[in-house]
Amino acid sequence: MIDRRQQQGFSLLEVLVAFAILSLSLGVLFQIFSSGVRGTIVSEGYNKALIIAQSRLAEVGVDRPLEAGMEQGEAEEPYRWRVEVTPYQEGDLGSQRRRVEPYRIDVWVGWKADGKARDVELSTLRLGKGTG
Repeated sequence: MIDRRQQQGFSLLEVLVAFAILSLSLGVLFQIFSSGVRGTIVSEGYNKALIIAQSRLAEVGVDRPLEAGMEQGEAEEPYRWRVEVTPYQEGDLGSQRRRVEPYRIDVWVGWKADGKARDVELSTLRLGKGTG
C-alpha cells in the first residue's frame, strides 16, 4: 500500500484552480492590451485629422484668398473637411473704413472610426485687407 504522505504531484482540484486563475489573468491582460491598441488607433486618427485641419488653416490667406465664404472637400478617406471664413464682429465697430479687416477662420475635420463619428475643430483670427 502507498502512503499518501509520500505521493508527489497535484490533485485534479489544484490543477483546475490553477487553470481558472490563469484564464482569469490572461483575460484581464488581453482586455488591457486591446484597450491600449484601440486607444492608439483613436489617437492616430485624431493626430491625422489635426494635421489636415492645420494645413487647411495655413492655406487661408496664402493659397486661398482671405475673404468670407465656405469651402469643403475630402482629404484621404475617411476624412472630410470644411473651412469657413467670416468677418469678425466684436462689439459695435460700426461701418468705419479700416486698413485691415479681422476675419474668423473655422476649420472642421470629421471622420468615422469604430462606428463613431469623430471630429476636430480649429479656429483663429487673421487680418485681411480692409475697406480703407
